[in-house]
Amino acid sequence: MRSTIPLGRVAGIPVGMHWSALIGMVLLGQLVALTVLPATAPGLGAAAYWLAGGIAALGLGGSLLTHELAHAIVARRTGLTVRRITLWLLGGASELAGQPSEPGAEVRIALVGPVTSLGLGGLLGAAAVVTHNLGVPAGVVATLSWLASMNILLGVFNLLPGTPLDGGRVLHGLLWRRTGDRERATRATTTSGRVLGALLAGTGVLLALHGRLDGLWLLLVGWFLSGSASAERAATIVAGRLAGLRVADVMSAPPAVASGWWTVQAFIDRLLGEPGRRYRQFPVVDIDGRLTGVVSIADLTRCPPADRPNTPVRQLARPLADGLVLSPDMPLEQVLQSAPILGGALAAVVADGQVVGVLTSTDIARAVEIHALHSENSQL
Repeated sequence: MRSTIPLGRVAGIPVGMHWSALIGMVLLGQLVALTVLPATAPGLGAAAYWLAGGIAALGLGGSLLTHELAHAIVARRTGLTVRRITLWLLGGASELAGQPSEPGAEVRIALVGPVTSLGLGGLLGAAAVVTHNLGVPAGVVATLSWLASMNILLGVFNLLPGTPLDGGRVLHGLLWRRTGDRERATRATTTSGRVLGALLAGTGVLLALHGRLDGLWLLLVGWFLSGSASAERAATIVAGRLAGLRVADVMSAPPAVASGWWTVQAFIDRLLGEPGRRYRQFPVVDIDGRLTGVVSIADLTRCPPADRPNTPVRQLARPLADGLVLSPDMPLEQVLQSAPILGGALAAVVADGQVVGVLTSTDIARAVEIHALHSENSQL
């Protein structure tokens, strides 16, 4: 099962939904249909409740998307590229190709999301009042009121001062501006996020022990916040250890490449005959040495044995994903922002049209560990 369901593009930005968001929308729709609407708009039929619950769930999903699009639009105006937007169980995330270059930009990008949610909440609340005064059916008014309250809750919650919430990003920008030390600001806001997560999780446990099932949601939110803050802190440490290094400093070279005109069987024989080769993925090159794609051992095994002597490797090659063709002079900090590499994909390093090396997460991890060893030696 794919972890993310593509939903298309909005303003040129790929939008996807994590499978957990789909589950969350179903649960919220059920909550509205079975609990919220019967209490606020009694006397309607079951079909009306379920229809309104579905519309409310979709409306909340649209609100989350609007929140993230606000982040993305402001990020673009500051010169950053937005790779994608992903909606998940408790909100959404805009993946940026890079970090804001100055504190003011970070504050603007972070603050616009909660402001947008609060603005939506206000508009939906006003719509609920107007429809009520016009005598619109109670189910419609109750659905609008619920969406208004959820957007206001989303805006207020995201303003809490802890990473990875928007309030944590705002605090990070303010501390960065005050101290001039970006890493110090990150340590402070990730600590705040971990403490905030622990408090929410603890409150959730207490509520659950007293029979409040909504405590389980607080527990889940707190666990997520604490884990995300810890992950961001670890990523900051890694980025600090790689500061100043280029791709050429840590790539594996010379690379083991697959010649596209070779047959699959000839390439397999070469692999079996070279015990020193431990790669699982290989850049595919044409007769002039230019990169044409990538092939893995798994791709080779899918070719039937009877076809291997007559099938050229280039027929099995797959194009490299965005961000997996690097230059030797690219800073490693920039490479760290590429999710495919961190996920285990192979990146080809190309100079003057030729593949001069390969880079994987293993190469990056080795560079981090060697830096740690150097740091330990310098303290002896």
